[in-house]
Amino acid sequence: MSIRRATLAALFVALVSVGAAGCSYATPVATERSYNASDGIVIGVGDVTLSNIALISDDEGDHARLIGQVATSGTKATDVTLTIDGQQPISWSVEPNQPIDLEAPENEHVLTDIGAKPGATLHAKVTADGQTEDQKTIPVIAGHLKEYSSLVPSSEPSSSPATASTETQSPTEAATPSHDAH
Repeated sequence: MSIRRATLAALFVALVSVGAAGCSYATPVATERSYNASDGIVIGVGDVTLSNIALISDDEGDHARLIGQVATSGTKATDVTLTIDGQQPISWSVEPNQPIDLEAPENEHVLTDIGAKPGATLHAKVTADGQTEDQKTIPVIAGHLKEYSSLVPSSEPSSSPATASTETQSPTEAATPSHDAH
């Protein structure tokens, strides 16, 4: 190979390398962008995060089950309240490093008379440690979809009526909600 050809080949490789590097400079790297990888929404209030929050409803929109997870990255237990328009507030005491899985039977919340069919959204507000995040919209998802079919609420709510409680919960009780919603 001649010196001229070797120089041209090296120049070509250098130009291609610079061009390829320019793509990542001009275009953001997708893995560095935070997004919600589910059908639900994420609501953050201080150290508290409600992840993948959605309502799984029957086709008529009469009943819906709240799904998702409630967690705190803080160092102490945090009282969290979710208020969905037209429903009783739902509250939890969340311990650090002990997320509450709302799909677990012991944490089930079935809402009745939601007045929204699948495809709609309902306005919600979350309060935690005196901070509030409001005007969030929670999606109502059709329960006939295969991935949600096991979460469709029955025609009878499985939760007892919500009651106001100011009692302090023990760590064993903290994993269960202090209010049930209808």
